[in-house]
Amino acid sequence: MKLSIIVCVSNERKTIKKILKKINQLRLVSPWKKEIIIVDNCSIDGTREILSKIKRNDTRIIFQEINIGKGHSVKTALKFCTGQYVIPQDSDLEYDPSDIRKILNFALRNKHDFVVGSRAKNGKRFHKYWINEIGANFLTIVFNSLFKTNFSDVASCYKLMNLKKLKRFKLNCNGFDLDYEMCAKFTKIKASSGEIKIKYSSRSYHEGRNTKIFFDGFKALFVIISERFFKK
Repeated sequence: MKLSIIVCVSNERKTIKKILKKINQLRLVSPWKKEIIIVDNCSIDGTREILSKIKRNDTRIIFQEINIGKGHSVKTALKFCTGQYVIPQDSDLEYDPSDIRKILNFALRNKHDFVVGSRAKNGKRFHKYWINEIGANFLTIVFNSLFKTNFSDVASCYKLMNLKKLKRFKLNCNGFDLDYEMCAKFTKIKASSGEIKIKYSSRSYHEGRNTKIFFDGFKALFVIISERFFKK
């Protein structure tokens, strides 16, 4: 039994070694093992040089030739994933890989095909900036209203997914809006789903947080509406 972990990287020279060390130290419940698919999205800060030195049997590294977006990197990695489940992992230390074990155990215990690791389950503020949190919460409310679901954090990076079912979908999004597209598609096939609380440490714009929040927010809203009313 295998879990595929997709690590999306873009100019993360300061954190990439730390996040990979945490992933490598991750121990899953027996007999589960992990494979790591790292996709570098055209880094120019020295990250590629760090990744090029990695030699591990459980790790595959893909260097993108064109920067199309994080979602495109996830879709690129999916072609090489061979596990029963797959989960994306950001490389900036906001998400703690130690939570992956908990998410997988929760999915196995409840026989879920789709599990969201929620930053909002503890009822506390999770974003460093209120505008980011309001946006994420608003999009989650819209999603729940249109799809009759009860998620608390659709925008979360941590989505554990049944790989076989995920590969059946035609995924169109290439940016952060892929989070909403995948959630919508699993919801529409009535896949068994759940949500579990995770740790989260939001970083600042100075530390590299995405600044295109309004652009990405409108794209996500478009995807939610499109998936609900215009896509099968």
